[in-house]
Amino acid sequence: MTTDHRPDSRSRRPLTTFALTAGLFAIGAAVLVGASGCTKPPTGVKNTEEQPTTKGDPWKVAGQRLRKETDWAACRTALGGLATDLNTQTKETLPVLSDPEFASLSQLVPLSADDREEVRATTFTAHDSAYLADCLYLRDAADSLALGRFPPDQRAERAFAWVCRQVYLRPWMLIAGRADGASALPPTAVLRRGFGSGLERMYVFLALLQQLELDGCLIGGPDAGKQPAGLPLVTPDNKAFVTGAPRGPFWAVGVRIGADVKLFDPWRGQAFPVTLAQLKANPDAAKEWFADQANVSGATLDDAKKATAFLAVPVNALAPRMGLVETKLKSDLGVKLAYDAKALQSAFRDPKPAFWNPSNEPNQPNQRAAFAYGHASRALLPLDMGGTDRNPPGVRLFDVYRREQLPNSVFRIPAGIQPDGQIAQRLRAGAAGALGLSFIEPPNPRERIQRGQFQDAAKDLVTKQETFANGRERLRLNKDAGFQIKEWVELVTGLYQELGRVQLDANRDKSVEAAVLGQIDSAWKQPGVQLIVDQASSEVGLAESTLLLALCKHELAERSQARLEAATGAEADRLRPDAIDAWKTALSAWRTYEQNAVAHAGFPGRSEHARVLAARAALLANPAPPKK
Repeated sequence: MTTDHRPDSRSRRPLTTFALTAGLFAIGAAVLVGASGCTKPPTGVKNTEEQPTTKGDPWKVAGQRLRKETDWAACRTALGGLATDLNTQTKETLPVLSDPEFASLSQLVPLSADDREEVRATTFTAHDSAYLADCLYLRDAADSLALGRFPPDQRAERAFAWVCRQVYLRPWMLIAGRADGASALPPTAVLRRGFGSGLERMYVFLALLQQLELDGCLIGGPDAGKQPAGLPLVTPDNKAFVTGAPRGPFWAVGVRIGADVKLFDPWRGQAFPVTLAQLKANPDAAKEWFADQANVSGATLDDAKKATAFLAVPVNALAPRMGLVETKLKSDLGVKLAYDAKALQSAFRDPKPAFWNPSNEPNQPNQRAAFAYGHASRALLPLDMGGTDRNPPGVRLFDVYRREQLPNSVFRIPAGIQPDGQIAQRLRAGAAGALGLSFIEPPNPRERIQRGQFQDAAKDLVTKQETFANGRERLRLNKDAGFQIKEWVELVTGLYQELGRVQLDANRDKSVEAAVLGQIDSAWKQPGVQLIVDQASSEVGLAESTLLLALCKHELAERSQARLEAATGAEADRLRPDAIDAWKTALSAWRTYEQNAVAHAGFPGRSEHARVLAARAALLANPAPPKK
């Protein structure tokens, strides 16, 4: 879920709400990562718990584990167990770059101190687990698209369309005490959230292309290689960002098709009418494209004349150990983990593209470079998850990222309750739990849809619809709801005041204190509490579950349409009715969402994106008869 990310509405919340939400997600039943502790881990995966030695081929054991579970915790366990088994059973060591190899790589790819430590590690690092989990996520997404029957250019087009369906445009402006601008988050964080900037769409596309084994690149000016992810581009009056947030140094993302590069505009959600070679040979051929009002990237025809390709890959993909894992587990996982930087660069035509991987200089307060694609994941994650964020819990970027996905209704409390007191915190935790555990904690419904787990996602979302609809009905049918909430507020505030008086008495009777605590516990079980939680969560929860169910049906229809468009003759005739029926089902789901969309009024871009998808469903549900 998301909500209004304008700086004046969200970034000024008191820090207590940061800590509250961090605490909620830490103790939730489906903890996002399953990690604990906040101290910096060793370079390698050396868990405090002892890794059991498993009999059998260590690689086969790891593959079997990862076929069953692919989240961060499972990857951490699998890599930790693999390292232990290799050491105790086979004495096999992981490959590392020699000094000459590392020097050559450093000449090719700019590497920060943290990058160098990551690439040269002699065992699996703490961040390897997060990187492996991310790649498995995108592998599932790529597999679910089933693009094998299409040529490379069409695979790229369909993959890009998928990215634009999953990530609607809504830059996340982050100002509260951190960076003066926007954070470009790593692909899986953007996908789970469901919205992002144009640059974040590029990041997701690059990650998906990696699993499709297509070579991606970024397109900007000649100086883009040294510019940070948070590079601003402002309007002529210097009052606003052109793209709603710092754009970054790139205005297009490309895919190598043979000796040329096919270009895509992530803000427009479309492919360019010309390739990179055509654009450089004759920029005026795209003059109308750049002059069109639909071009909101800020790129001009002059930019087109200086178009330059740059390469960007995850830093972990440059480590030889990732290449070994990819090779050894190919039959089990079929996941693309490693890049040969020199080979990737050589695949492109002259002039060879340089690598983009800027980093902050030591002791430099500006963090905009931290969000470059190569190390965006480490910038997001705290130390105990293999990241580089050293902030305390509650104000870490990862905690803020999760908190910002909750609607404003979670942070509103009934009149008569002290905003920063225990009662308010517990009520917020209840509302945040209802929504956070339903839509934010992985595997959340979006993740299931994106990984092609459509049946599981649909079943889960129908259950969520019923749950939140029941909450709405409790409010609608209970004519005394307002009175019951007011009565409960008066009761519980009185009990907490009484508890405070008892605890201030140095000679207090423990039995009296226990009696008051018992009354407080009973008060929290009264119907008034559920009514307050329903007020905060039922409408928006119902809207969210309905929207995601429509998205699930839409993606199923897209798969049917892709099968139809890949077929010919009698096979196409057979598949056409199935595709039309799938689109009618999706259209019906979108129309159901329209009835609940008002609850998303404070969620900029969400309902608008739904209308675009619904329009496509309406078009394909009633197609023109095929030409004879």
